[in-house]
Amino acid sequence: MDAKEAMMGPEGSKPSISKVRGPPPSNPVARFGERVFKVHSRGSTWMAEIRAGCVLFMTSAYILFLNPLILSGASNGFNTGMPKQDIVLATAVATAVATATMGVVANYPWVVSTQLGTNSFFVNNVLGVEKCGHHATMQGPDKACMGVPCACVPASATNMTLVPDVTLSGACAADTANMCMGTRIPFEQGLACTFLEGLVFILICVTGLRAVIIRMFPKSVLMAGAAGIGVFIAFVGMKDSGFIAAAPFPTLVGLNTEWPYKHGGWGANDYHSCIGFNSCTMYFDGPPYSVVCPWLAVAGLLVTCVLLVWNVNGAFIIGIFFTMFASWAKFPQKMSEGGLVPDKVVDVARFTKTAGALDFNWGANTGELIGALMMFLYLDLVGSSITFVSLGQMAGVLNKKGDMPRSNIAFLADAFGTTLGGVLGSSALTTYVESASAMREGGRTGFTAVVCSLFFLASIALWPLFSSIPSIATGPILCLIGAVIFLESIHDITWSDMTDAVPAFTTIMAMPFTHNIAYGVIAGLIMHVFVKFCTFKLFPFQRNWPGVGVYSRWSSYQPMFTSIPGWNVDPVTGEKLAEVSTEEQDLSLVTAYKALRKRKQAGRNVPGAAAAAAAADDGFAGPAGTAKAAAATAGAAVPGDDSARGGVPGGSMV
Repeated sequence: MDAKEAMMGPEGSKPSISKVRGPPPSNPVARFGERVFKVHSRGSTWMAEIRAGCVLFMTSAYILFLNPLILSGASNGFNTGMPKQDIVLATAVATAVATATMGVVANYPWVVSTQLGTNSFFVNNVLGVEKCGHHATMQGPDKACMGVPCACVPASATNMTLVPDVTLSGACAADTANMCMGTRIPFEQGLACTFLEGLVFILICVTGLRAVIIRMFPKSVLMAGAAGIGVFIAFVGMKDSGFIAAAPFPTLVGLNTEWPYKHGGWGANDYHSCIGFNSCTMYFDGPPYSVVCPWLAVAGLLVTCVLLVWNVNGAFIIGIFFTMFASWAKFPQKMSEGGLVPDKVVDVARFTKTAGALDFNWGANTGELIGALMMFLYLDLVGSSITFVSLGQMAGVLNKKGDMPRSNIAFLADAFGTTLGGVLGSSALTTYVESASAMREGGRTGFTAVVCSLFFLASIALWPLFSSIPSIATGPILCLIGAVIFLESIHDITWSDMTDAVPAFTTIMAMPFTHNIAYGVIAGLIMHVFVKFCTFKLFPFQRNWPGVGVYSRWSSYQPMFTSIPGWNVDPVTGEKLAEVSTEEQDLSLVTAYKALRKRKQAGRNVPGAAAAAAAADDGFAGPAGTAKAAAATAGAAVPGDDSARGGVPGGSMV
């Protein structure tokens, strides 16, 4: 097949999305790779694919910093029982295997890794925090007792109130101020839920039910769900950065201007931490039990934002390193000595708790975990579908229906990654929109994804570094990632239709305000059903119901937020009757006087304008009124003046 034939479509009439570069490979290894990845057929080169793979790793490696901080509970001020070492290892291995699967089987240059939003939901809403809960550890101002495993026993034979049993460890004094905090649901059951969700996702992809399920969700709620996740992630990032904190009633949340940082006492009027936006200190009297330095987080946010708008590859990871190194300079002691510098950077990684720790004996938590499984599935389907459409559109492989080749295989890579993540110790995985950076760099085949997966495997040895990043370095990144996710889907909502806009807005706002993604989706669906039902649009048979005609006329004649029809708007066409002069909009007397002099000068050259000029000289109505009176005397039309309408000379109305 020559180059001309390679550029033609299946019927030989339509060019493909790429051009063939140079002669076919002669090396046997390259020929084998060509059969698998079709690098030459898609108009790429091996070096271009390798370069794109490096860029893909740089733009997605931030998850190695964020996921341990989130899943361990460190960003929320408690311990989930999942060691950071295990989370780094699980994230790297699951990402590498799933990304390699995406590259080899689906042949797309896309990375598959832990889904942001799902990991926050996993920790905050599935596991939760509870006094004397599962995998409990001592949390509080007593540094010697910080992080010590604990259990709770009744206070006395007659008092069943649970109190920490400090005799389990000699590190805690009997009168320690620390509290025994754990999770409401053990992480082993949460990982089992993630594993089952991956299996269900695989079944849905194999049976073709994926498209049917996606069509069941209203588009407005579907797109708003993704946008709401972006807002939710940004809200979490603002908390981690120290930008906002709890405030006393009725504000509840406000700028961090020395509001209390105290576990169980957020917003308490009787406690003052004296730590605010200008502070930069290590704080152990309450969450986050680590560094609080909002102004340094602002610096990281600004640096990363500049890199992002300049389209610098690896902007997120560069921003993390910038803030991390700055925090090391501020607190140069090692972490074992109360600083932020890790005691070691490279070490052999091994699983200690999470690998294979699946607990399917859910007991009293069965109902709640089934609901979590359904929410995991929803987030996986929505996140993957939106990302696939965006990336497919960029690659030019979408058809008129929005489908693309091998989409089910690509979804299977997502589902397989989620299943593997549950087994190893991570929340659900999904395809990253950051994969667009690889395509922008020239990546066109799955070999780009294979190169990226090799980098993730190599990063396992750096787990001490990834597990020691402070929240002030990752918080700004979450804010910007939330913006990217938000902008990716917000444009697909029909904001001009109030029956779509109200459910979408409800979905977006409910997620951060309730701190629960599931509540946002449920609120949006309820609002969608209610609004569509009341406007006769929910079911096809509603079109014949009494009242449809009344609603149609009422909604047409009285558009919301608009005057009827507007004093400068034609009631039939909806067009403006006259252009509004910028001079009339300016309330400055000096500007109005200059405009008046300009009109008088122009009027002297117009026949019949002498009377208008004379009237203007009288100054009977001030600068602005004079202009209108003078024009009225001359019989000229004044923009925005109703007396000039009707097309009758002299401005009279018929």
